[in-house]
Amino acid sequence: MKKGFTLVEVVLTLSIIGVIAATTIPTMIHYTNKKATIEQLKKSAATLNQAIYNATITNGELNTWSWQTDDGIFNIMQNVITPRLNVGYMCSGSTGTNSHCVYKIQTLGGNEEDIDKAFIAKTRVLLNDGSLVAFTDASSFLSPDSSEGDDGDDDSIDKPTNSVCNWGGNPKTLCGVFMVDVNGNKKPNMVGKDIFYYGVYLSGTVLPYGANEGDEFIEQNCTTGSSGTTCAAKITRNGWDVCYSNCGDNESPYPVRF
Repeated sequence: MKKGFTLVEVVLTLSIIGVIAATTIPTMIHYTNKKATIEQLKKSAATLNQAIYNATITNGELNTWSWQTDDGIFNIMQNVITPRLNVGYMCSGSTGTNSHCVYKIQTLGGNEEDIDKAFIAKTRVLLNDGSLVAFTDASSFLSPDSSEGDDGDDDSIDKPTNSVCNWGGNPKTLCGVFMVDVNGNKKPNMVGKDIFYYGVYLSGTVLPYGANEGDEFIEQNCTTGSSGTTCAAKITRNGWDVCYSNCGDNESPYPVRF
């Protein structure tokens, strides 16, 4: 009567377990990372919307805010928006030199650059949930010196509805932009993977940057080698999910895996 397993049987069993683990664990990690990132994206959207809403109660509608000067934008973030956020650390000056505030990030083109050069923020703060929030005005974000250009063709450049915010008018006007690193200076620090962009619009809403634009605009700015600025909009437009294959007719595969 057989009382145990032979060495061959044990080795074979362990080999099978190893193969199964090698194929399933990466999938589980990917799913877990994706779910955590998307949940943090939802939380960031809610947090920023609530902050802007509360700010309008005490400071008036966005068209009365001082959007026209660097000092004005700095004061908007420091004195109007930040008090409505659960801030754990305030970066000094316009960016600060603390490693929580200044570090290198990766673009979808594979380039690595300092965060304060990739996104010239008027100020940035570290929230108690571990996320980093940076803020700038629309004019700086849509600078002619960036890759977006200024030829007026919204189908080929990264430039949504834009005008002087204190003139009022189109509620889709972009007034400011938040860059959110959902896990702060923790890796991977990559646009589209843990770094996303939200627009502050004249209507008083905070939406994933580009959400007011068409599918082509979103697709073009969230693909390999692009700016990655509309990846949050791509995720939300896809029902808070990402597609890596068998995507819809007007949808390209998501450029990075979580």
